[in-house]
Amino acid sequence: MSKQNKSGNNLEELQEKLREIKDQEGIVGYILRSQDSASIDLKDPTRIVDYAVMSTTAFEAGEDISTLFEIGGVDTMILEGEDAKLLSSTVNKHRLSIFMEKSVDHNKLCKELNLA
Repeated sequence: MSKQNKSGNNLEELQEKLREIKDQEGIVGYILRSQDSASIDLKDPTRIVDYAVMSTTAFEAGEDISTLFEIGGVDTMILEGEDAKLLSSTVNKHRLSIFMEKSVDHNKLCKELNLA
């Protein structure tokens, strides 16, 4: 997973965009993680561990699949369940996971974050 933010935005600009996005209807929250720190903003903070495990597992699965099928690095992944979705991407060496209701337009989020 090696996608870089196309606009070259720094971390502070990305965090500002995430703060705006988290207030949109249907957004459950996000985790932005680097090697030594994490920014977490979830509507249900009692489930931080659950969301962190889901985020880590998604990134590991994406890496395993890309290696197994020799498809190169995975830029962005969408995991979609019955009621919810997870957008996972690597932005400027930070792992970003955005948790949302299934009805949210993840393509719009990608454009807002310059991931598309």
